[in-house]
Formats: sequence, C-alpha cells, structure tokens
Amino acid sequence: MKRRIVHEKVEKYLITNRTIAIHPFINQWGRVCAEIYEEDAVFLVEKKPFRIIKDSCPYYGSTYDGKKDATQIILGRMCFPPIMIDTKLDIFFFPTKSPRKDSCIWLSQPHIDDIESIDRKKVRVLFLNGMDLPIESTSRALKAKLHRAAHYRNVLINRTNRSLDKDSEKGLKNSDLILT
Repeated sequence: MKRRIVHEKVEKYLITNRTIAIHPFINQWGRVCAEIYEEDAVFLVEKKPFRIIKDSCPYYGSTYDGKKDATQIILGRMCFPPIMIDTKLDIFFFPTKSPRKDSCIWLSQPHIDDIESIDRKKVRVLFLNGMDLPIESTSRALKAKLHRAAHYRNVLINRTNRSLDKDSEKGLKNSDLILT
C-alpha cells in the first residue's frame, strides 16, 4: 500500500508519537539537516538529527543526558543507548550509530515492523505504516539495537503498569474503608 507523502519544510520541530525516523541529509549549502519521517508526512528541518532529539527531550520533562543516564542505570552501561522521550506517548528512539556522528539515523522502536537484509552491510527498515528506509548497517547490529530499545520500552511500560495496578488496589481498599 503506497501512501502519499507530503514534503514540508518547517522551522521548528518537536518529536511526537507520530515521528518514525529522523534521517540526516546535506542541504544545498553543505549543512547537515534532518529529514523527519512521520506516519504520513516528511518534514525538512534545518537542524541536525541529534539536535532535534536533544531539543525534544526537555519538552517531555528531562534533558537528553538525564534520559541517557536513566537508560544506563536501568540497562547497564552501553554504547549508543536507546532514549525514552516519553513513556505515556510511547516515544522511544534509538541511534543507528554514535549520536554525535552527522550520519546517525534515529529510529522510533514502536513504529518498526521488521528489518530486512539488502546485502552484507545494508538493511531495509520496514515501518508499520508501509514505509521503508534503507540504512547502512548489518542486519545483526541493527536488530540488536532494536531489541535493546524494545527491552527498555518493555521494562518501563511494565513498571508503569505495576504502579497503576498498585494504585488501583490501594484505591479499592481505601474506598472499601470509606463505604463501611
């Protein structure tokens, strides 16, 4: 199923739960900019992908460094950790390589359907909306990053659900006491 993708240039951009990938590109003046893939649109932003990630984090309540530190506390020290931008909105991204490299692509874990090998050093990321994005990486390396991000997402969602369940139980017990 082909979707109509609208290219639009925007001045500012904050990541949302509709953002599926942030891909670098070089503009006509030789500057690194971002091509942002959403479920049904592509936006061009004159900022580096890493800057968009860093600028979006405070909007959702913490700095990039705070979110990176939290990931490493929960999962242990690692290179290129996934970043939880917001659990309630299910926004979890992971970098394809060092975030500080201009060629780093950021992918939204909840939007990925599969990863297919094109050749030994190139894969195609298939998204749930039918879009795909070729990326230079081995299938094994990218799948490991995807699984690490999925594991992190699962840990945080389970923690949130357990907290909600405990609050519900407390609420029921408190209402029982009030009614009697």
